[in-house]
Amino acid sequence: MKPIRLCLLLLLSAALITSCKKSVPKQTKYIPKNAVFVATINTKSLQTKLMKNQATIENIIRSISGSDTAINKGKQEWEDIKNSGVDLDENFYVAVVNKGGGMGSSPGTIVTSVVGGLKDAGKLEAYIKKKDPTSEVRKEKEYSYATIHGDNMVAWGTDVVIMMSYQKSFSPGNMQYDSTTGSYNLGSSPNATNDMKLELASAFNLKEDQSVASIPEFRDLMQEKSDASMWVNSSSSVENFPIPLPKVRELFSSSFTAAKVNFEDGKITMTSRSYYSSALKDILKKYSGPTADLTLVENYPSDNVNAFALFSFNPDFINELVKYLEVGGMVDSYLTKMMGSNYTLKEALRAIKGDFAVVVSDLAAKPASDPNAGMRGGQLPNLKMIVNIPVGDKVQMNRLMDKLVEMQMLVKTNNQYRLTPNMQQTGFQLIVDDKNLFIASDENVLNQYKAKSKKANINANVMSDFKSKSGVAYINIESILNGINTSPNAQGNNVLPKARETFKDLEMYTDNFNGKYIEGYGELRFKNEKENSLTSLLSFFETASKYVKTTPGMVDNNDVQIDTVAPGTGREINGADVRIDTATELAPSDARAPKRK
Repeated sequence: MKPIRLCLLLLLSAALITSCKKSVPKQTKYIPKNAVFVATINTKSLQTKLMKNQATIENIIRSISGSDTAINKGKQEWEDIKNSGVDLDENFYVAVVNKGGGMGSSPGTIVTSVVGGLKDAGKLEAYIKKKDPTSEVRKEKEYSYATIHGDNMVAWGTDVVIMMSYQKSFSPGNMQYDSTTGSYNLGSSPNATNDMKLELASAFNLKEDQSVASIPEFRDLMQEKSDASMWVNSSSSVENFPIPLPKVRELFSSSFTAAKVNFEDGKITMTSRSYYSSALKDILKKYSGPTADLTLVENYPSDNVNAFALFSFNPDFINELVKYLEVGGMVDSYLTKMMGSNYTLKEALRAIKGDFAVVVSDLAAKPASDPNAGMRGGQLPNLKMIVNIPVGDKVQMNRLMDKLVEMQMLVKTNNQYRLTPNMQQTGFQLIVDDKNLFIASDENVLNQYKAKSKKANINANVMSDFKSKSGVAYINIESILNGINTSPNAQGNNVLPKARETFKDLEMYTDNFNGKYIEGYGELRFKNEKENSLTSLLSFFETASKYVKTTPGMVDNNDVQIDTVAPGTGREINGADVRIDTATELAPSDARAPKRK
């Protein structure tokens, strides 16, 4: 009886473990574990929100194309897709895999796949034949596939469909010399069909432990509902970087970022979690804890703060990273050479406390002294700014500043360091005293900031959100747009008012490491808090799309025809002989009138 009881116990345990394991969508089991990027598109959720804005979408297409032909074609294409056998109620996944390249000499390859659910394979075959009559469906044991339009493949099994593209990275070796023209041209890319066949065969035969579905952090992301999500595999990305430091790969192994995006009423939100290797976790645990010092921005002297960013960290964190990467000796050697005496990175880092703040305010356009300075409308941006880096060890800060004085980049007066008189003529100020390193746009704003004579006018709810965060950033989009002017003849005059009535502000922040991950949050807010943010965004694009075709500088190659024979010479003109200013009217002798569409 004991063997029977033992077997029953084992079976019960296995069943319990299996039931506790988080399920994932079937499509993810066809995505390789080493994918550097995976985007999830909640088709059903976005369809519901987009269909409410069908008229707006049609107006955008009409503005860009200039006719209803594209709209009718788009409607027909959508009907074809709905009848293609693809399951539009299930999520779609866009996956990117980098292969080769990196530290090797050969060019790498980017494999992009779109993976979706399938309801009817017969309808899909009919859809493919309709779109590309030359395509030929071939059968394999686990799946069928077809090449469409020569450089893409579609493959499908019982309940999944994969569309794949395969692109070789550019390499100078691909350039071929043309002796006739005396120029180099990009040689024809090799046929990727066989490579894609191998990739598709691999996808349909992936074991679960070889797929992204086997990564616990990815499975956690798949449990959370959202309109869209993003997965970034930093460890796979590092594999393809030409970095001759083996410890870098070790440091970033099992490093991922998982983020979800939602289009809510009045705002677009994004929540992220960043996961790290065991080695990096240990360093983060050891040096985590500081939070952004909000007082560094609270005393900024302006009622019109456009943007600011604050973060705080333990400077020893950088020294620990350098030690782990085994490059500390090289860094110390460089610093010693620069300073002219023994000097280490640890000593240099002691010069700062670990806080950082930058504030920008009072953005406004001012007339340019030279209308041809490159700014459209003859206007240049004018703003005020403060950068504040609190000093840690004053002795170490003085050593660094004294070196800059020796290099004639700074001057020392009493206990302060400043820019040289010539550098001060730029208008910017740099002052280092016993407590802070300041960089300012002008002396007036710096003196007011140091005197703490005024408080910044910043949304109290924003400042409340930023409490106890390690890093924060805020952009007052509304105030920035209000500081931008357009000239009476500017074609974008209808876009700027629409932007002003659409966008409000953006806030972002990150927490400290909690032992498992670092959590981040971002929120783009719109003026209309009762309207879905996707609707607000599409409404803005509808206005902006009209600008695309009305701006003189935005003329494509199909709008203008050029005479290829120079008048009176009979000589053919090549590309080097002709320059077109699409922002000005062309003379009749230089070009024919724009083609009628």
